[in-house]
Amino acid sequence: MTEQYDVVIVGGGHNGLIAGTYLSKAGKRVLVVERAAMAGGLSQSDHVIPQAPDHMINTGTAELIHIRASPVMQELDLRSHGWKTVETDPMYAYLDPEGGSIAVFRDPRRTAEDIARFSKVDAKAYLEFVELIDGLMQFAGAMGKGDPGVRTARNYLDLAKVAIRNRALKDRLQLISTAPADQLAAEWFEHPATQALLLGIVAGAGPFDTDGNGIAYALFGLLHRVGVSKAVGGMRMFADVLLSAYAASGGQLMLNAEVEEIVIGDGAARGVRLKGDRMIEAGVVIATCDPITAARLATPGGLGRVTRTRLEYAPAHRANVGPSLINVASSKPFRLKRHQDLRTDGVDLNQAVGLIGSAEELRQALVQARRGQVPSAPVFSLSPMTNWDPTMAPQDQGVAYIYLPVFPVEVNDGWPRAKAPAADAIIARAADYYDGFDGELGRWFETCPDREARTSLTKGCVTHVDFGAQRTGAKRPAFGLGGPEPLAPGFFLGGAGIHPGGGVSGGPGRLVSKRVLDYLA
Repeated sequence: MTEQYDVVIVGGGHNGLIAGTYLSKAGKRVLVVERAAMAGGLSQSDHVIPQAPDHMINTGTAELIHIRASPVMQELDLRSHGWKTVETDPMYAYLDPEGGSIAVFRDPRRTAEDIARFSKVDAKAYLEFVELIDGLMQFAGAMGKGDPGVRTARNYLDLAKVAIRNRALKDRLQLISTAPADQLAAEWFEHPATQALLLGIVAGAGPFDTDGNGIAYALFGLLHRVGVSKAVGGMRMFADVLLSAYAASGGQLMLNAEVEEIVIGDGAARGVRLKGDRMIEAGVVIATCDPITAARLATPGGLGRVTRTRLEYAPAHRANVGPSLINVASSKPFRLKRHQDLRTDGVDLNQAVGLIGSAEELRQALVQARRGQVPSAPVFSLSPMTNWDPTMAPQDQGVAYIYLPVFPVEVNDGWPRAKAPAADAIIARAADYYDGFDGELGRWFETCPDREARTSLTKGCVTHVDFGAQRTGAKRPAFGLGGPEPLAPGFFLGGAGIHPGGGVSGGPGRLVSKRVLDYLA
């Protein structure tokens, strides 16, 4: 049987659903095909711990930051579809091994006051650093007004205005967009605790010693500008909101539908062939999967040799470093030990994301992960989810979300042998900081290979393409392949592999919908 649509979208993650909603609202007949039994992609929650069937865990991302600064929220009126979140302030807290802490508040001055407890010099430097990041955000805002692959006179005018406004910061802005994040942390801040705070937050963007990774500090600009939302009911809430908006737009969804081929014939996209040889015809196909998977799915010979090569060379965890994730279900709530007791200002750190690992431990973990070794001193962030959303577990019980940003993709000993001891060491360290782990009921541990097996993401790379200044804007996913033109007539990328990249912003979905509408026009 053959079915016909204007647009078929491969992948029902947040970008696929957002692109589908924009296109359906524009009057196009759209079908999203998703290989899993539930849509949402990495914005997903479920009851997956057999020993704790009443504990909800996040199997991908756990926070909503980027989308708070995105026009997607307003343009698709997501709040009318059941958006339900809470905000925490402070948002993050570096937990020093000696019991001290540095909290990150919406107000940068309050953050600087916390830093001053370790170093008054660093406190002053932080406010100057935030001013620099604000300049970086202004440039990003001017560039993000349109398609980064299409420069117009208005774009150049907007950029010129930002350049004039920030001319005193010119040299430092150029440095922050080209230097490694680690170098910048060491240049700007003298105290190891301040450096650990900076590196602990940006480590999730990739190896922080890589040239160009310093632009990850733009995250601090977002934190102070828009803050953080925590989804009530887990990230399933966000997926349900997007599904509701997509359904209201008239779009159609097919679950348990695995794409075996993105069909390209006679030089143009013709649709997709599902497992079982079911054919769905469409003049446009959007692949929200990663670029390497998109190249693999395309009809052999359907893409030009140069285009296919560029897709296949898009770097995904090239340094063997990527994030892993552990969720722990407990019969007890998770509460900080001495770090909360040592706060004398009334600030409750139990709703903040705890950052565990010194600057030197972060650096050592990066070296060891590259070598295929499990870090000897685990570094991670810990989100005590039930402290702000008690609905994720039975009353007075807990769920902890442990995110390991600096972790090996592959290990020399092989994960079957290394996985259990690694989890034990991570949870043992977390128990030094938080009460509640002695009530553990069960855990869910996903390494990068596990994620690849579950989601088909190449090397389990959540950002699809490694992050850095050389992989942004019109240079994402590859040099010479980041503009608005389709890979082949009618075949577009639309996931985190295109601008603006990873993070839950909906930006890639919004951008590809505009590209497709221009193409169809």
